[in-house]
Amino acid sequence: MILKNYRRSLNLSYIMLIYITVCNISPLIGCSGIRNIDQNKLCSNYPNFQSSQYILPYVTGDAYPVIQGNCSPEEYPWTHYGNLRFAYDFGMPIGTTIIAVRAGTVVFVRDNFTDNDHGKNQGNAIVILHEDGTYSLYAHITNKGSKVRVGQVVKQGETIALSGNSGETPTPHLHFQLNVCGDFTKCDSMPVSFRNARPSTNRLEQGVVYTAE
Repeated sequence: MILKNYRRSLNLSYIMLIYITVCNISPLIGCSGIRNIDQNKLCSNYPNFQSSQYILPYVTGDAYPVIQGNCSPEEYPWTHYGNLRFAYDFGMPIGTTIIAVRAGTVVFVRDNFTDNDHGKNQGNAIVILHEDGTYSLYAHITNKGSKVRVGQVVKQGETIALSGNSGETPTPHLHFQLNVCGDFTKCDSMPVSFRNARPSTNRLEQGVVYTAE
């Protein structure tokens, strides 16, 4: 097992920076207005991990911490945004192998920015369309780190990219989220569970290291 010691405490300013990063990662992604939500009800409805169609976005045997969970306390800004609410950030070093969480067709690839490019709209990303019409996003990948092309059909577990630190991000990590449609500025993110995550849980918790088994 490869255990990466990338734990760190997260303050409000860090969460704000992550929020701004995702809003500007590509023309596909933006931030919608604040919504009135029943946070407790919404964030308790996670799919059962045992029947999940998804696996963690890294290879079997690797283990990485969730440095930003979803459905965070109300003081964190992205709690209120449907297109970001159920995203996860996995802390990992640049060059980590990223795999497809589910089979699908690649619909967006950008990997021309370097890990030293931290301006707005400089985040590299890959988006994959799944057969049920949902879309998965893999953000902050490294320069020339894409292993796929637009239109390519990928299998679950297939290598799709190398992680990086592109865009407005203060530390190397992978941003992952699942959305109900391809317009990330309008469509809500979706709660997702991973059947191969250990420790086993329906919802990944911030600060916990999860091994892909």
